[in-house]
Amino acid sequence: MKKAFTLIELIAVIAVIGIIAVITTPILTTTINDSKESLNQTQIKAIESAARNYGVENITLINNAPSESYITLKTLKDKGYLDDKEVKNIINKQTAGGKVCVTWSNNQFVYKYKEQGAC
Repeated sequence: MKKAFTLIELIAVIAVIGIIAVITTPILTTTINDSKESLNQTQIKAIESAARNYGVENITLINNAPSESYITLKTLKDKGYLDDKEVKNIINKQTAGGKVCVTWSNNQFVYKYKEQGAC
């Protein structure tokens, strides 16, 4: 006599696998999205830090600028403050082409990355 799985046993295993997939898919999706957002925020902080370094080393340019000015990502790349490779938005996979807005507030310069629009 051959030992084999019955149709009921196979259906039960497939059902259990399906239930596990239904439970884990939203959790995995949320985890992936959260990690992308976290990585995007880390990248923005790195861009702002690069702009801050540029501002410190080029203080005369910043001091002589209008009360609100900006530093482009291209400038940061050209001057070596950012890696030469393209900076991409982690969430939408587009090449980031924004700028870092520089404003004077509370007796210090504030550097804030802005992806689109005016400062």
